[in-house]
Amino acid sequence: MSYSTSSDQSQMMASDSKVAQASTVPDLVRIGQIPTNTAIDIETDVLDPVVHSDTFCRFQFQNKGILHSNSKIVLRLNTNTNDAFLPVGVGIHSLIERCSLRVGTKTISEIDDFNHYIAYKSMFLSNEQQKQRELYISGRRLAHKPYYSEGGDDWKGSDNLLQTEAKFLGIDNGTAADADRDDDEADVNVREFCQVSSDFGPEFAVSIQDLFPFLYQNQLPLFMMKEPVTIELFFSKAIGERCCLAAEDSLNLLTAYTIDQSATELVADYQYFPQEMMEQYAQQNADLSFTFMDYRLAKRTIAVNASGSEASSGQLIMNVGGAGRLVTKVITAVSDDSDKTNSMLQNYHARGMMRTYTGTEADRRNGELTTNIKYNDHFLYPVDVTNSAQQFHNLVQAAGMVPFIAREEYNFEGQGLTAGFYEGHPQKNQHQGLANNFFYQAYKLNRNERINSRGLELYNTYDKFANRNASANTMTQRTYLELIRVASLRDGIMDVYFA
Repeated sequence: MSYSTSSDQSQMMASDSKVAQASTVPDLVRIGQIPTNTAIDIETDVLDPVVHSDTFCRFQFQNKGILHSNSKIVLRLNTNTNDAFLPVGVGIHSLIERCSLRVGTKTISEIDDFNHYIAYKSMFLSNEQQKQRELYISGRRLAHKPYYSEGGDDWKGSDNLLQTEAKFLGIDNGTAADADRDDDEADVNVREFCQVSSDFGPEFAVSIQDLFPFLYQNQLPLFMMKEPVTIELFFSKAIGERCCLAAEDSLNLLTAYTIDQSATELVADYQYFPQEMMEQYAQQNADLSFTFMDYRLAKRTIAVNASGSEASSGQLIMNVGGAGRLVTKVITAVSDDSDKTNSMLQNYHARGMMRTYTGTEADRRNGELTTNIKYNDHFLYPVDVTNSAQQFHNLVQAAGMVPFIAREEYNFEGQGLTAGFYEGHPQKNQHQGLANNFFYQAYKLNRNERINSRGLELYNTYDKFANRNASANTMTQRTYLELIRVASLRDGIMDVYFA
């Protein structure tokens, strides 16, 4: 019996017809015109702070539309008779010590020592973004370039041929470096719009998604929220924490660099979809939840003797918390607190170990950090990590990308940085310049376990620090835990809790 004469054929066709009539095909995949207008409107409000002083300010959003995560906060420094410049790698972020995003009385996201945290994050911005964008928006300017003999008296060389070999790296400030072929020096100076002077105070913008990692993956539907949404900024100290001084001005340590409160504003972008789409979205998502990463800081001081060794001369075990939490990543750095303004980076760096490239062969060595982390009664690595190349690999694995820094900037190995100066600071100097100041450590906790009541224990042995002073010194170790949190929006009321 053929299919055309089957007694079931008519029934099958009738059944298929009924299914087709009853099915609902989404408009977006139908062939033909879509009756819905999907245009997006953007409305921008310039909001003044509701509270402002030189140490604190607060902004409050209007509960309308969907907040765009790339909204900006504009900050400006006052003019000053003592010239200074914003730190390299941090820029205007040096003004912010702590930031907090609140909904009603609940804190959704908060980062302590934000200026140190953003110094770590800045490493992962490409040279193109640093030079073409961040140089003008936030003043970070941690771009690099190879240094050719672009100027100087002997730019053609003794053989009268153009110099096409670049042996060194240095800061790319968007201008040509004045390089000398004989002594391998290339000097660059800070751009005027990054410098505090008697005539000018630098003005830059901070993206709110940099302040609050919650906004990297989520946008707040303000039109669905019944509670006030506020941003609070706690500013760093006006003396010794906001700016760097040129080498010849390093004695002006007590100069206060204040914030121009008349220029502080929040440029908030609100997105609007067609009204029927937003109403439908609100009805279908009366109970929303957001999973995001938040950061908690553990901080302690380390006593270092004149030779650079720890005062304890042994292993340091630091409990950094995290008990009962889901922790995905640990980031740690040590900063030298002495003479902070006499540097290109201010205090926003991660100091590595010392090196000795002079003397006998037995004396020449690079210092070593021996590190590991213990949680739930097991070490993350079966063998403590001492090789700095392995530590760099662990940093890349934890961050998910390679940082845009030179080898000498990370672990003080090799000699790849220019001998030139930046505002009088030698770029290859480990205390004033770039070398040995990006020795960040990161640990990716890969067992997907909740931390027990003992918390995370960080094991470090430093041999030896690159001590700036010829006497005993104090350094600060900062450790950030990346925690998983959940925010829920139910009937216009936001709640937040740990996963």
